Amino acid sequence: MSTTSATETHYDLVIIGAGPAGTPVAIEYGKLNSKSKIALIDSEGKLGGECLFQGCIPSKIMEASSQEIKMMKALTRFGFSIKEEHYDQVWEEIKQRKEQILNKRFYAAESVVNTLDNVDLIKADASFKSDKILMLQTKEGSREISFDKALIATGSHSFIPPYKGTGVGKIWTNNTFFAEMERPVSLSIIGTGAIAVEFAMILSELDVEINLFGRKDKILSNIDTEAASFLLKRLQENPMINMFLNADITRVDFEDDIFEISYMQESVEKKISSHRVLSAAGRVANIASLNLENAGVEVSKKGIIVSKHLQTSNPHIYANGDVVDGFPKFAHTAQFAAHTIAQNLFLEHNLFSVDYDINSWVLFSSPNIMMAGLSEAEARQKGIDVVVDTFDFATEAKSQIKSEDYGYLKFVVEKSSKKIVGISMMHEEAHSAGGEAALIVANGMTLKDVISSIHPHPTISEAYVMLAKQMMGAMMLEMLKKPVVQNILKIERWI
Repeated sequence: MSTTSATETHYDLVIIGAGPAGTPVAIEYGKLNSKSKIALIDSEGKLGGECLFQGCIPSKIMEASSQEIKMMKALTRFGFSIKEEHYDQVWEEIKQRKEQILNKRFYAAESVVNTLDNVDLIKADASFKSDKILMLQTKEGSREISFDKALIATGSHSFIPPYKGTGVGKIWTNNTFFAEMERPVSLSIIGTGAIAVEFAMILSELDVEINLFGRKDKILSNIDTEAASFLLKRLQENPMINMFLNADITRVDFEDDIFEISYMQESVEKKISSHRVLSAAGRVANIASLNLENAGVEVSKKGIIVSKHLQTSNPHIYANGDVVDGFPKFAHTAQFAAHTIAQNLFLEHNLFSVDYDINSWVLFSSPNIMMAGLSEAEARQKGIDVVVDTFDFATEAKSQIKSEDYGYLKFVVEKSSKKIVGISMMHEEAHSAGGEAALIVANGMTLKDVISSIHPHPTISEAYVMLAKQMMGAMMLEMLKKPVVQNILKIERWI
């Protein structure tokens, strides 16, 4: 791999964005077609994208340390006490581990790309001059390159609502938070989605007072109502978290290193102060500077419009990841889709497509929420006749041993075939158990398939077998009530 010194003027494939939606395509296609010439273009000139540097990896480094603090708090019954210096020490360790782990992962990815002589990593801002020509803007100036195929993988950025006030320009996003790595005394978080809830729970364990603002009376609108209600109660019971639901923020002012937030709640204007403010109010696709109209690429307000093959309205241009309208905003989903694109590029026709119905994700809250496949509502919307049941972790041995005997495992099962089309779990260990759920759904496994496995005991994963047996047993009892089944059973016994 060569870097910004690349002087090629024509490429077989150009990829704009070196995150999880773009880099895997460069690697896989570069290996499959070693004679091709590939330009991997990124405005930062680094491999990894926002997930590595400002998203899922640094946030989970914080989450791991918050869990350590949680365990330390559990020792208070033995006379141990946590002091302010403990939080300071942990925060310093978080900053050090963040740099170490990010560098380790960055250099690991770079070492793989470095083995490919046909990939040029170019640090530049890219925009389309036409459907076959890119304009690259670098610190040395601008130049043009032509291409046969292109992949747009520029991701998205945090949205800051257009409030009034002197503090709007100082509101943090996840990018500025992880760039500064400051542990605030208090933090107001705008939003009640996954990022907002994760940050609130993690930072509250690290002794940060949280104000969590939501415009509706609910949180986490895209997950099971049961799980969302449980987490809302957890947030409301947390002494470090103040909930402000049905609240419309009108102004954000800043003076003397303090933010003052003005908001309307129940038709009454109220104010509250905090040390810092973080926006987790949604994300916007990074398409504004690409000049996609010059390439004939259709877009919506939510991003680039693609087919099930991730092909844009321009047949030789693909798009992947957060920049795509309707794409699940997860790094692992983008990596999955990257394989689809690389294979289709190599075959030179669209043989493979993406199926979001088998997607999986984890909300790293406390407890974790995991989902694989379809929810009950999504399955019914698709016309699938389903039966749904849950397993209560209060009855499971490992959960009792760890004093985590709460939460549930839920199966959404197609009634006729007994195929499991959706799995959700709420449990402290849901993130670890999610991989099995993803395999069950992706491979179209049935209740019988799961029952046929022998899971180790005592573990959280044995809940899969317990629930499958529970559901199969209920279905069999229902079938036995039918006269025709009773007659068949009599004949079978007689034979």
